[in-house]
Amino acid sequence: MSDDDALLRLTRDLGDRDRGALGGKAVGLAALLRAGAAIPDTWVVPVGADPSAAALAGLAAVAPRWAVRSSATVEDGTGLSYAGLFRSELDVPADGLAEAIAAVRASARSGRVAAYRERTAGGSPAAVEMAVLLQPFRPPVRSGLWLGRGPGRGRLEWTEGNGETLVSGAVTPAWEEWTTEGRTAGSERDAWESGGQPVGSTCANLQQALGVPADLEFAQLDETLVWLQFRPMTAALGEAPDERDGRRAGRRADRRADSGADEGEQVVHGIAASGGLATARGLRLRDVDDPRWEPGAVLLTDRTDPDWVPLMAEAAALVTATGGMLCHAAIVARELGVPCVTGVGEAALARLGSGRPLAVDGSAGTVAVL
Repeated sequence: MSDDDALLRLTRDLGDRDRGALGGKAVGLAALLRAGAAIPDTWVVPVGADPSAAALAGLAAVAPRWAVRSSATVEDGTGLSYAGLFRSELDVPADGLAEAIAAVRASARSGRVAAYRERTAGGSPAAVEMAVLLQPFRPPVRSGLWLGRGPGRGRLEWTEGNGETLVSGAVTPAWEEWTTEGRTAGSERDAWESGGQPVGSTCANLQQALGVPADLEFAQLDETLVWLQFRPMTAALGEAPDERDGRRAGRRADRRADSGADEGEQVVHGIAASGGLATARGLRLRDVDDPRWEPGAVLLTDRTDPDWVPLMAEAAALVTATGGMLCHAAIVARELGVPCVTGVGEAALARLGSGRPLAVDGSAGTVAVL
């Protein structure tokens, strides 16, 4: 492969036929371009390519800092997302690109990917190949996620600053619900706007242009939205019963998340992240390698990162102190079929971790101490 073929500029002409060489994330970005969305300038290192040191050094003239993102052949498909399972490296200096590319590629062979494939794809023997995306990095003012519920409908979540805290579930985000009639609910008094337009409306319109319920990741740079990822929805996003009454319900949910539960109640309220019912003993872990883990227990943790996927696949249910409906833990839980409640708050998580049996209702966003 020539050096010209080892570092390609991403264009709108890519399609699903290119997935085997350039990966699913590259295909999704091309779809965003065709829909008229602004994405970062993007270069692709194809599967098996080895760009020369000179080619990578040439990118230093484009930007001093880079985002190095996965684009696996199995990633961002119509059936499975592999959300958060592959590594991304942010704010990489130009002279560190080769090392970051190698780290992203190595994540295709991780135990968390193997556990996810065993649960969702029946241990498919097909190889996971990795292309890599290179994008100039700028710290965002605000970062957002959108998941579509259907035509003209969806949920928007956001946080200030870098989106890594949002997708990892390290924060319990602000949120809005949107339909074709406009915003129907939200945790904040006013809708998030960028460039004088409601961001939720922009997401709904982009989803319509893409033609499918969409999973979108994006960032606000100054007053401009830049779109970082598109994949089709792989699992239905359940409704959140305590949010249907709008901002007042959102504020009640926020207070419950802070306090853990209402005084005298044995029920903790959080965010309905993945539907289903489960009853099992709760087990609070702070470390993914904790030897006390028991398959079939309700996994209680402050938040998860992708290394927790093997435990998530064995859990009866998942409950986290922080996070929203759209973080990686919630997306993967829905694909694994594991009930999940996020954002219950630290105080509630401590109380649930007493070892008593718990009844988790991922559709209602509740955890009851039995």
